[in-house]
Amino acid sequence: MSYSIFVRDLAHDHGRAPLLLAYDIQDRSLAASLVSVIATSYRDHGFNPATRVHWFRAEGSVHEIYTWPQA
Repeated sequence: MSYSIFVRDLAHDHGRAPLLLAYDIQDRSLAASLVSVIATSYRDHGFNPATRVHWFRAEGSVHEIYTWPQA
């Protein structure tokens, strides 16, 4: 199984599909690590343990960033 990384702008989502940042990552822990590194590169960031999704604030809007398995 491989994994993708997606990001979604919560303020400007309006039903649009999330933006694909990376795909075909063969290791789940590597994909999760990349997500964490990207989120923490922003000054205002966090992790929602209920949804297991990282978030960050950029350009005045909150973005979610997460991994998803590829079929």
